[in-house]
Amino acid sequence: MPPFIFLGILLMATYIIADLHLSESKPILTNAFANFYDNNLYLNDKLIIAGDMFDFFVGVDRNSRFQQRIRQIILKAKARGIQTLFQCGNRDFLMDKDMAEYFGMKLIGDFYIIPTPDGQALLIHGDQLCLHDRSYQKFRSMSKNKLIRFVFMALPLSWRKKIALKIRRKSQKQEILREKERDNSLNDPKVKEAGAHFLATTGSKILIHGHFHVFGGQNDAFGEGTYRLGLGMWKSQYSYVKIDRGEIKLVQRQMEKNF
Repeated sequence: MPPFIFLGILLMATYIIADLHLSESKPILTNAFANFYDNNLYLNDKLIIAGDMFDFFVGVDRNSRFQQRIRQIILKAKARGIQTLFQCGNRDFLMDKDMAEYFGMKLIGDFYIIPTPDGQALLIHGDQLCLHDRSYQKFRSMSKNKLIRFVFMALPLSWRKKIALKIRRKSQKQEILREKERDNSLNDPKVKEAGAHFLATTGSKILIHGHFHVFGGQNDAFGEGTYRLGLGMWKSQYSYVKIDRGEIKLVQRQMEKNF
């Protein structure tokens, strides 16, 4: 094995990001996404996008310059030897294997195990923890229904976009109130119970998630010896988890100073 390839394998790292909410109306986030690849990832590195990459997603639109731009960013990284994995969130739950491959990504499951120097970690988008929100759990159950997904995806793309925009506008009115409740939600007994269950059933001690838009780590989050790493939403700041042979760390940076 050539020395440079061996060194690349030795130094390879896994990065995890979530809740970018990319859209045509926010080009600064698209630029930040491109720059994240360029400034952080190198040969043999891996990027996992843990859901809500898009502000909303109703399927591949080959005529969309915005989607073409996202595709180009990921394929450019792929050409440099960087692998991108994608885990569905509540905004882009319609992404399937073929769609992910169109963007140059590999689709992974809702529960994804990652080895780290500090023990096994479980990666989820985070909406699985929202057992305290019954209305959301009803929506999540519907979004996983294969028949409902098939019927929706059979609609013309223009119809799907109109439906998604209508739902998005309605949800935006509720998000201001929900933002104030997100910190408290993570301490809800049902959230704690769900997290402990997920870790126990997968033999993991670290839970990495997004969805709540609350950045930070927490010791003994789901019982003694467990740890929670929460990723924030990309806005004025962005955050990521980096895992390499030496450590696992949670990082948050100012958007303006870096992009």
